[in-house]
Amino acid sequence: MGDGYLGNSHLKKVQEQIEWTPELLKEYMKCADDPVYFAKEYIKIVHVDRGLVPFDMYDYQKEICDKIFKERRVAVLTARQSGKTTTAVAVILHYILFNEFKTVAILANKGDASREVMARVKLAYEALPKWLQQGIEEWNKGNIALENGCQVLAGTTSSSAIRGKSVNFLYLDEVAFIEGYDEFFASVYPTISSGESTKLLMTSTPNGLNHFWKTCKGAKEGTNGYEYQEVMWYDVPGRDDKWKRETLEALDHDEQKFNQEYCCEFLGSSGTLVSGAKLKELYAEKPIAQSEGFIQYEKPEKDKNYVITADVARGKGLDYSTFTVFDITDMPYRQVAVYRDNYIGPIDFASVLNRCGKLYNEAGVLVEINDIGGQVVDVLHIDYGYENLLYTQNSGRSGKVLSGGFGKNVENGIRTTKLVKGTGCSMLKMLVEQNQLFIRDHETIQELSRFSRKANSFEAESGFHDDLVMNLVLFAWMTEQAYFKDMTDINTLKKLREKTEEQIEEEMLPFGFIDDGDNDDGFYHDDGLRL
Repeated sequence: MGDGYLGNSHLKKVQEQIEWTPELLKEYMKCADDPVYFAKEYIKIVHVDRGLVPFDMYDYQKEICDKIFKERRVAVLTARQSGKTTTAVAVILHYILFNEFKTVAILANKGDASREVMARVKLAYEALPKWLQQGIEEWNKGNIALENGCQVLAGTTSSSAIRGKSVNFLYLDEVAFIEGYDEFFASVYPTISSGESTKLLMTSTPNGLNHFWKTCKGAKEGTNGYEYQEVMWYDVPGRDDKWKRETLEALDHDEQKFNQEYCCEFLGSSGTLVSGAKLKELYAEKPIAQSEGFIQYEKPEKDKNYVITADVARGKGLDYSTFTVFDITDMPYRQVAVYRDNYIGPIDFASVLNRCGKLYNEAGVLVEINDIGGQVVDVLHIDYGYENLLYTQNSGRSGKVLSGGFGKNVENGIRTTKLVKGTGCSMLKMLVEQNQLFIRDHETIQELSRFSRKANSFEAESGFHDDLVMNLVLFAWMTEQAYFKDMTDINTLKKLREKTEEQIEEEMLPFGFIDDGDNDDGFYHDDGLRL
């Protein structure tokens, strides 16, 4: 049997003795104090042409090593094939070799990705001289344990790989591609936030305006406690204009794809309703209060007008029941509060809507009733006696409007037909892109960045939600209805740029208001198309 761990002569056994000299001790201390020196002198990587070679670090790789060595949280946005994983390997090796009783977790969206990082860590470890190594206690695909008490775990962000464990260093690979990130991060963050020296390193290429975009934006602005590093395609030695031309040819001259993959641009997905350039400008604000799904950005003010649009789900953990509160006192309109919950039932949702509507000056409430929204409207109207329910009129063949809001063609709430959705989407695009609707909620911005064209309509991309976006669509549709203009004295369309009327359907659905008072003139309408 060879001399080494389980016969592997490249791995040091537990309690294997090293003959130390003053020069060797001095070199060891130099490596411990300087991770860049350690990586340059002793880490080896696999080169595609030359095999195992010394790690010749680029300047930005040195900066990443220095930042995570000195700071606790680092976010690295990189172009593709820029050596981010190799840099992470160097950082992880230094951490487990020159500390005691520390746990490193390598997590990625897919198990293969985290195991690939682990494989690189193991390869680089085997190439180290024995005097730099710690004795091996465990050495398998998903776990390394050393005699100094340090260990490295590899797992996925959807598993319980680190549940219940005390993690000192968390490395998230391709973090922009982690699905269900908010739920995952809420569960693992306590494991790394409790200590005063715990570290978090996240690296990724861009993937739309999602959680990683939010983290990078905050890091660049210095508002979230992360150090920021950006690696563009031209930061990698050997990449010049010729390389760019060849890469663009390989991408069929898709400039947008090149910008995302190699220029670190966070673009909205292809075909989003709101342009990618505008999506990049949207900024999620910090709420003034939040509790149990309700997030508030502005408190109600006495003399202001508000409306609420709501989208109702069944409360079974799938789609979300949502509503959004808008300040419509003047333009630009503003999103002032949102609610989002995928477990609340229709009855409880109606209760939350009732309380929020009253809080915001008896706001007008428009509920989507394609599925079970009608139940919510009935509870609001009958059980709570909510007065300011908005309703729609389905024009009959004669177009006659019945006084008082009674008749077979009048419904509390609104049915989202193709016409309603098409009109709402067109108006929403204009409102957002022309800064006439301020969106401040993170989840709403995320949904907008994944709200893309499908056939002749728009909807959430596969695996994502659009419940909050539908609040915006209904609101945008509402802004061009006659009652809204009367209530606000604002003609939205006229305030937008010229020629946009060609993008709006000539015929709009009627729009109304229920008032349980004695005012017979509470029903306002336009002649509209039959639903």
